[in-house]
Amino acid sequence: MSGGSLSIALSGLNAAQTGLDTVSENISNANTPGYLKETASLANQQTPGDAIGNGVTVTGVVQSSNSFNRQLELSANGAQSYANQIQSLLTSAQASFNEPSSNGIAEQMNTLYNNFSALADTPTQASNYTQVVASAQNVATSINQAAANLSAVYGQASSSASTMVETINSQLQQVASINTQLASTSLTPGASNTLVDQQNQVIDKLASEIGVTSIPGTAGQTTLLIGGVSLVQGGQVSAIKLSTQSQTSPPSTSGLNSVVLESSPQTTVPVTGGTLGATLQVMNTNLPKYGVYLNTLATNLANQVNYQLAQGQASSSSSSAGTGIPLFVNTPGSSSNTPSTGTPPPYNAATLGVNQAIVKTPTLIAASGSPYAAGDGSNAQAIANQQTVQRVTVTVAGVPGPSSQAAIAGWASSVANVGLDVQSATANASNATNTYNQAYTTEKSVSGVAVNSQLVNLVNYQQVYQAAAKVISTVAATLQSLIQDV
Repeated sequence: MSGGSLSIALSGLNAAQTGLDTVSENISNANTPGYLKETASLANQQTPGDAIGNGVTVTGVVQSSNSFNRQLELSANGAQSYANQIQSLLTSAQASFNEPSSNGIAEQMNTLYNNFSALADTPTQASNYTQVVASAQNVATSINQAAANLSAVYGQASSSASTMVETINSQLQQVASINTQLASTSLTPGASNTLVDQQNQVIDKLASEIGVTSIPGTAGQTTLLIGGVSLVQGGQVSAIKLSTQSQTSPPSTSGLNSVVLESSPQTTVPVTGGTLGATLQVMNTNLPKYGVYLNTLATNLANQVNYQLAQGQASSSSSSAGTGIPLFVNTPGSSSNTPSTGTPPPYNAATLGVNQAIVKTPTLIAASGSPYAAGDGSNAQAIANQQTVQRVTVTVAGVPGPSSQAAIAGWASSVANVGLDVQSATANASNATNTYNQAYTTEKSVSGVAVNSQLVNLVNYQQVYQAAAKVISTVAATLQSLIQDV
């Protein structure tokens, strides 16, 4: 009888000690990322056929989790990181335009058109020609700088993506390594829990970085997928790498970047979530679109001014009619002409410059109508009028020529579009954060540690321990009394 009582009491002590250890572990890791709340699982210990129990046994230390809530949290985590990265990169791209600003492109163009208007009023005053040249150089420099700034944002995003891929491959290897360890871990209660917690931490990071889907397996192992492409299965890893092509300056070519399997470059990994997915989205779509905005501005401004100049004549020109040379050129130092007829040539925002011939001799600007007449600033006025219209149509030899959106109106529209993109990205980031917070709270209601509840458990286990110890002391005292009576 005493042996059975002592054995039962001892099992109670062991169970209470395991419970106390579990509570201690929970409280000390209450704020540890990836940690799952642990609970000591106790069961009645009873010999078959024996109506009386033989104590309590610890069947395991169980981690609390809900796979559905966990998947929702990982998905929301990836969506939040994606939205935040989109907002960050688009905000940087918007800042590269320096609009609105007192020295931004729009203000520089307004100054150029105003100087053309002043030249039209007094075409015989040499200083007016000089002011037009100076303002044209300022416009070109501002457009060049915006192109360089946008290219810098692209370069930083590209560098960040490369670094992320290296980090992700390392983390995938960590998950595979933990899978291998879990497969060989003994069945000692709680032996694998620490590994599972470590694995959760890594998977949380991967969800944030690349938007992985985690599929739970046996013994705590997990399989990681992206769009059906397996990255980790058991102890096997499929490493990834960036597939890139050279981008123009400013960036204007879409879809040059993707993620592929390192071992199978023809297999594209559809990364559409997390920080990396957002970075690729901006590099492949948004930044090239903004680069096109800049190139379109450079092309429209140069062609509209140059075509109109070609219809006039300058006081420094020895020719008779329609001989105005271009103000803007495609490469600094170039003096190539814009044709007076035919398809307008494209211009690059990174290399837009001012004709060096006009820089040296500003009076080569064809301010006069054709043929040249002293005091005639009609052609300069025609260029100044481009400031307030929506579209510019250049008439060549009495025949309507190329028509395009006015440079200043087109640029205002482009800047507004970028602003709308940033505004939308900001709203999406806020919504994604709210969704993640809700998913996180729901998931932690199951797996998280509530310290107050653990303190209650601590008191309960202490009482169980004290009760078991009391049984042992009572049995010992009874035995001692019996021995003394013999």
